[in-house]
Amino acid sequence: MGFDLRDVGGVRTKLFYLEAASIMGVDVVNLEACGGALCSSVVVRDFGEPWFFVDVVGEGTLRVDDLQFAVFNYGDEGESRWVRASPGRHSLSLVLSPVRMFGERKVSFNGMYVVYREPSLFNFVLRAKLLLDVADAFDDLRLDYLRVLNEALDAVPLDSMANWQLEFAVRGHIVEPPGFVRALFNYYDSKELTHLRSPDFNELSKAAKEGLRILEKGIEELRVRRGHRGVVYVAGHAHIDLGWLWSRDVTREKIRRTVINVLSLLQSYPELTFLVSNMAYLKWLSEDKDLWSRIKDAIKAGRVIPIGGMWVESDTNLPGGESLARQFLYGQRFLLKEFGFTTEIGWLPDTFGFPASLPQILRKAGIKVFFEHKMYWNTVNKFPYSVFLWEGIDGSVIPTINYATYGADLTPRQIARAWSDHTSPELPAFLPFGKGDGGGGPTWLMLERYGAYRDLPGMPRLVMGNLKDLVNKVVKDCSLPRWRGELYLEIHRGVYTNGIRLKQLVRILETKLRELEALSVVVGVHKNYEELWYPLLEAEYHDPMGATSTKAVYDEIINELEEDLRKVNNELMNVLRNVLGTGSLTTIINSLPWSRRELVMTKEELGGVPMQKVDEGYLALVSIPALGWKSFEVGDGVSSGDVNVGGDYIENSMIKVVFNDSLKIYDKEVKRWAIEEGNLVVCEDMPSRWDGWDIEAYYKRVCRKLKPIGFSIVERGPLRGCIEVNYKFRDSSIKQRICVNAFNRRVDVENEVDWKERLTLLKAVYKLGLFGHNASFEIPYGVISRPTRPSNTWEVAKFEVPALRWVDVWDPDYGVAIINDGRQGYSVEENTVSITLLRSPIYPNPFLDYGHSKFTYAIYPHPGDWRIAQIPRRAYEFNQPLIIVENTSGGESSFLEVTNPAVMLEALKWGEDSGIVMRLYETYGINTCTEVKGSIRGDGVETDLIELGDYGTTDMSNLCFRPYEIKTVLISS
Repeated sequence: MGFDLRDVGGVRTKLFYLEAASIMGVDVVNLEACGGALCSSVVVRDFGEPWFFVDVVGEGTLRVDDLQFAVFNYGDEGESRWVRASPGRHSLSLVLSPVRMFGERKVSFNGMYVVYREPSLFNFVLRAKLLLDVADAFDDLRLDYLRVLNEALDAVPLDSMANWQLEFAVRGHIVEPPGFVRALFNYYDSKELTHLRSPDFNELSKAAKEGLRILEKGIEELRVRRGHRGVVYVAGHAHIDLGWLWSRDVTREKIRRTVINVLSLLQSYPELTFLVSNMAYLKWLSEDKDLWSRIKDAIKAGRVIPIGGMWVESDTNLPGGESLARQFLYGQRFLLKEFGFTTEIGWLPDTFGFPASLPQILRKAGIKVFFEHKMYWNTVNKFPYSVFLWEGIDGSVIPTINYATYGADLTPRQIARAWSDHTSPELPAFLPFGKGDGGGGPTWLMLERYGAYRDLPGMPRLVMGNLKDLVNKVVKDCSLPRWRGELYLEIHRGVYTNGIRLKQLVRILETKLRELEALSVVVGVHKNYEELWYPLLEAEYHDPMGATSTKAVYDEIINELEEDLRKVNNELMNVLRNVLGTGSLTTIINSLPWSRRELVMTKEELGGVPMQKVDEGYLALVSIPALGWKSFEVGDGVSSGDVNVGGDYIENSMIKVVFNDSLKIYDKEVKRWAIEEGNLVVCEDMPSRWDGWDIEAYYKRVCRKLKPIGFSIVERGPLRGCIEVNYKFRDSSIKQRICVNAFNRRVDVENEVDWKERLTLLKAVYKLGLFGHNASFEIPYGVISRPTRPSNTWEVAKFEVPALRWVDVWDPDYGVAIINDGRQGYSVEENTVSITLLRSPIYPNPFLDYGHSKFTYAIYPHPGDWRIAQIPRRAYEFNQPLIIVENTSGGESSFLEVTNPAVMLEALKWGEDSGIVMRLYETYGINTCTEVKGSIRGDGVETDLIELGDYGTTDMSNLCFRPYEIKTVLISS
């Protein structure tokens, strides 16, 4: 570059001065309070090119007559405070949000103005600024573009501007001012600079037209020498979290503000298309009939495009498989009902990793291509592909687009990255643009960028339109690289553990809703419970599910889930009492499709049943048929069982639990130690970037074992024996109640914690009496293996991993499972497994899990591997206890039984359109068949997760599965 050329900084400086000089006049808009808004009637002069400027740090909605626009400013951005005006009288109203983009409480409004610009000069400044950004972003284009810009700037002389022009340009600018111009007003008041004179607008207008001619001529000359770098598809979008740093009423306003802004921009920019990705948001918007009519028209015209197909952009590691199915069932069905179509585009840009079962779920929900961004966030390994075929554990394959950012401003630097990171240059890259989080979506300047860059020499060609063309290109490409297994995110590992009560409520509601639906089918109560699913599905949005939200948002979600659980329990009891009748019997219901022999807690003794008196009432050992019930008379029980208690141990006929400073479990049947040592461990937990989200590998550097301060026997059998162990750590106390039940290998560990720490992590660590060849983890609708001895950086990065209900560390001859009720973060190193019990970050919720909590997990030692031990069934039993209904007339009945333990019945419900729907999945990873016995007989029709496909008839007496296959069967009722 020659020394006589202005560099990037030099060009930017002159453009700022020209932008200041383009301001021909400024009128103050006097706003007055009017019913929660600020209102005015203003006359815009027929003078230059008028713009409204809203001087705000925060966000709001500006109504200009019948049009509405999002106005926002999150730092020093200028474009989103500017709205084009037209001459004449206008009715204005401005509604400001009480919080800023990230929920901050400091919102400032400093006035509103009508700003008049010299049209030709401002047009030149805008065009030149957009080209300057290209020069700044592309090293190999810089010299060519700077030469064109320099020649054009030479044709637009400027020797002064008025003090008021300079001051206002610093306040509200499109071109970034030099630092020294900002600093000028730290030393001088604008009124002192009266010697600065106004420019001649007529001369500037003529010069600007010539400068613009030179720009366009220079670009055309470049076009001869510079071709395109490929193709980038773009689309407007706004990623707005359902609940993060602001409450859901603010979310609703952000969404509304964004959509009305888009609808206004559609009138000025006919090329704009906008993607909407949460169907719950559309349902919220449908409550405003006038606005909904406009949205439906825009969707019909293809300008607003619903994508994703999920109720909300859910977490996918932590919810159960049926929750993910319902996200699509209710999301896709909403689209079908309102618009007559479902979407083929899956969309999860911000979700914290993806399980290996998701490809099958996506395909069976009607999704053809999956769009995600989060794999860009990996901190150890760079994810190798931007477009690839993702293969799940069952063999399902879905084309996947891993795009560079989900909130672009459509700057050349972002476009350059979208293309440079693209690993399949024979296909288009993808880049969504628009303001997210605080909302607003696309801005006028982003759309000006699109117009300037769509066919600019040397840059990728930009295409905006319906994404079906991109989807079709990706689907047809058979040469794409393949990725098998999970998409593990190498960051945000703390979300598996955060929020004890939230994760418990999610687990309980998942269970209770499925029980309610199944038992409604059993007793013939024909009812749809979709509305009761909504609070659960919305709580599973990725930030609420990860408990990475403020205290106010977390409490709001908890309160809503508690209320939803109350409603579900009431519905369930009403359903059961209607069929069981009124009487003096106690009826115990088994909602799982296999018979069970387990302990239950009753208020009174049951006649002839093995009983044990405990503080809460009576323990009873009962046998209940598959998906059915059995009633018992109140009367004298019998004292029998196999639990014995010694000075420091509890045992039954199968296992012996010993506690002597640490927990040990001995397997009496195979004569070996299952657990050689078990301890509670506290570690320093100080992530460097995302405090509430992350667990860093260096947490292990500062850890200490907790020594018990008290030990006692609290139950002595014969049906259950329990020991209680107390710990003290700083100001916190932990009480563990470790129990052995009769005729059962399961050891329950009940935890009661009064936690007063911050920046500290609590783990339960168990050294197992085996080699630890394998570690298997339940995921939604499946199981995956992860290494116990890492051999590469991809495996090393998995030092903390998610599991749904259970993890099992096993050798071919023996294994130990840990089963949870919502504690989902684990690490396995050789023959040591640890479960993360709680974290205590300070941001964004310094009160998270502070104070009193209760949770339980279970240890299940077993001969053979996890399949032989039927661990999936044991985990369901732990999470789905028998239901007790007192004062019934009762009886004994079994509705349905699944004979093969490898096959799990996940849902039994009334069909969305007709019949009864059963959803089952294979849990062992094998080809197998099962018989479904009971009241459901004959053939069914296999369908998809959204109950729209027809895959042919299937025989319920011999229902066959491929490894980890999910089957949805529709049976005529």
